[in-house]
Amino acid sequence: MKNFLNHPWSIYLVAGIACLCIMIIIDYLLGAEAEHLNAWVVVNRLAGHEIGIPDSLAIRKFGLYGAAAAMVAVNMLFGSVLIFLLKGFIKLVHS
Repeated sequence: MKNFLNHPWSIYLVAGIACLCIMIIIDYLLGAEAEHLNAWVVVNRLAGHEIGIPDSLAIRKFGLYGAAAAMVAVNMLFGSVLIFLLKGFIKLVHS
């Protein structure tokens, strides 16, 4: 936990945003088959665009803003895991 607090929060924020962008691109490519948390649908609904893809399960269960909050939280968690994996790999290589 001590190492976690030594890194600036911006590293984790950038990793979370990168994971969010990757999720949006993958959901765009999957289309309607991304049923549970379709980030492409959530982003378009937040922007007010109708794209012809039905609402995802997360939007039906939590509402639009709940699904957006879940999407951001999941991607920030994935970004933190990505940073921890990269740190572990760097330590492994340099040891």
